[in-house]
Amino acid sequence: MKLCGNYQEHFIVHGRDVGGHARDYLTGLLGRNVRKSIGRIEEELPDSNYQGLQQFISDSPWDERALMSQVRAEAEAVLGRHRDTALYLDETSFVKKGNASVGVQRQYCGRLGKLDNCQVGVFACLGRGERSALVDFRLFLPQSWADDPERCQKAKVPETERKHQTKAQLALAMVRQARTEELSYNWVGGDEIYGNNRPLTDALEDDGEIFLMDISSTHQLWDRDPAGTVPASAAGVGRPRTQRVVTDGQAVKKSAAQWTAAHLAKEGREIRLRSSTRGPLRAKIWVKPVWQWEPADPQARRRWLVVRQEQDGTFKYSLSNAAADTTWERLAYMQTQRFWIERAFQDAKSELGMADYEVRGWKGWHHHMALVCLALVFTLKERIAQAGSVPLLSVRDIVELLEVYLPRRSREPDDVLAAMALRHEARQKVIDSAHKKNRKSKIILTK
Repeated sequence: MKLCGNYQEHFIVHGRDVGGHARDYLTGLLGRNVRKSIGRIEEELPDSNYQGLQQFISDSPWDERALMSQVRAEAEAVLGRHRDTALYLDETSFVKKGNASVGVQRQYCGRLGKLDNCQVGVFACLGRGERSALVDFRLFLPQSWADDPERCQKAKVPETERKHQTKAQLALAMVRQARTEELSYNWVGGDEIYGNNRPLTDALEDDGEIFLMDISSTHQLWDRDPAGTVPASAAGVGRPRTQRVVTDGQAVKKSAAQWTAAHLAKEGREIRLRSSTRGPLRAKIWVKPVWQWEPADPQARRRWLVVRQEQDGTFKYSLSNAAADTTWERLAYMQTQRFWIERAFQDAKSELGMADYEVRGWKGWHHHMALVCLALVFTLKERIAQAGSVPLLSVRDIVELLEVYLPRRSREPDDVLAAMALRHEARQKVIDSAHKKNRKSKIILTK
């Protein structure tokens, strides 16, 4: 498999070549199995070994960070150096049972739209138009995990990683890593979780980044610089004030929704956003210069409020620190492009087994995600290479085509029955283990 050959150096550790397991695992991710767990990969691929694959993902010391640096470089080569290239930030969740999987807890699960037991990963995606590639990721480690050394030890969380960081802090670290590796994008996009976070957006601006991120409808904004200053205490008596006050009496503060209600109907205009499979995508857009400022802030920050009214009448609110001469059309285009990271997640989960991992530890989670990102950038490069002859080629199409060319076990009735017996044996072990734990719990309660 030529794909693995291009990354071979990353799978030679301490003089041992584990590239064969990498090839098998990637072949499984690019296969047609509905569920791409290690067990199913082993069933499908000739000469593969379950224990070998499990050790390769969970414990082998190959460095996923070095692998991801090459993934980023290859994504940059096909997507970078274009005015429409952006770096998108988003999170995705993975539903899990039990409490042993690293980072798992009851928290908001976007996949289900409610609180549930899950892991959450924060991802960075390099995108240009409809083409995108996941180029970095961080596992969100809740405070409850960071405060529990024994739990972290069981999940083999490195000591340097046993600290709680917010999703915004993880996102900022990925942006800075992207710049360190000289990825060429022109703005940073994100949803409300990141757009509502002032420390993140201020830090991005201080780093020289342009951003356009969604905000909530209740986000408070000024219509002009309120010119906050720190007044001296009267006659020098009393405690000096540490907070600034509004000195421009004409400055008005309202929520994004209130500004929109007052102005969009009269001032908004219909703009062509982008092409879609159903024709040009158009929406009503309204843009206004606004300022963010709170009494504790040293100065107000000028922003663009970008509002889009959807076909169903709902609104999308975003803020950007783009230059003052940026056109409405450009801001509207930038606002719509974050959609493509959602499409990247969809392809990675539905076609490349992103959520199908059966590992609990820190290393296993990171190894699996790195290989999924590698598989995704491979499909991106193939789609671009074949765009002239097959312009509508999708990730699913590539997976179906690879089914013909990649090695697969011959499936006789006895092979199916043998695989079924192994699965049943594994399930029975899980059942027996659960019953054993329940019996121990009952004994403790009785005592």
